Amino acid sequence: MDTNNNDATRTRPRWFGPALIALVLLLVGVAGWIIRDLTAPNEAEAPTAPAASAAPTQGAAEAAIPQLGEDFAWDCQAQLNQDAVSVADEAPEVQDWVAAGYNVVPSSPEFGGCERRDSGLRVGYAHSEAGALMAAATYAMSLDPSVSEEAAKDVEVAIAEGSNRDRLEEKAQRIRDGLEEGDDGLAASTTTLIGYSQDFYSDEAASYQLIYNLPSGNGLSQKIAGQIDLVWEDGDWKLDPASGTSMMTGDRHQGQPYVEWGPK
Repeated sequence: MDTNNNDATRTRPRWFGPALIALVLLLVGVAGWIIRDLTAPNEAEAPTAPAASAAPTQGAAEAAIPQLGEDFAWDCQAQLNQDAVSVADEAPEVQDWVAAGYNVVPSSPEFGGCERRDSGLRVGYAHSEAGALMAAATYAMSLDPSVSEEAAKDVEVAIAEGSNRDRLEEKAQRIRDGLEEGDDGLAASTTTLIGYSQDFYSDEAASYQLIYNLPSGNGLSQKIAGQIDLVWEDGDWKLDPASGTSMMTGDRHQGQPYVEWGPK
């Protein structure tokens, strides 16, 4: 009704105003409203159409349910927390920090790693920011295919496929055969993880700066930052090597802000 009145106001001629003309128009409008009301279906009495789209068919409902596990590398990953919660400003809760490789690594029934390899390496992470961070902190300290034949088998499940992986695998073989000297891991074993910063995250890739406290010979300590990149490949987070000779890069921490996180 308001729309009709507004339209009438906008289109009325300049001579509109005499009472007779106003009365005629009013009667015409009332008559039209009565006719429209009588001929239009009554919404209160009209049958209600079933809301077919409100209840999907059984097949559509099953298709809408994510089939957890079919895209995962390990069955246990289906039980992890896959919620898209950001860790860019708040660290995920870690139930335990467990000994693995050269140091301690995070372990969580929510985010992984839920699968323990014969080498002691933990794999199987949630497809989320928290899962990627847990994988980064774990691989940084316990992924080393040069230390044993069991660790050599971790290459395919924890390092992204490509020429860099092939070259790292060859290097690890030479170290195991005694043809090349490897890192004794002493520096890594004395470091303490104190935080991280998230450089990048998507469902396919992630990058983190892990901040460690490293004691120095004079009784002081310094902070170092290790950059570790990951990709989601074959149903799990895998390390994306920095090169064919190094799995990650490191340098002195330059004072950038970071989220505090690590074993207490």
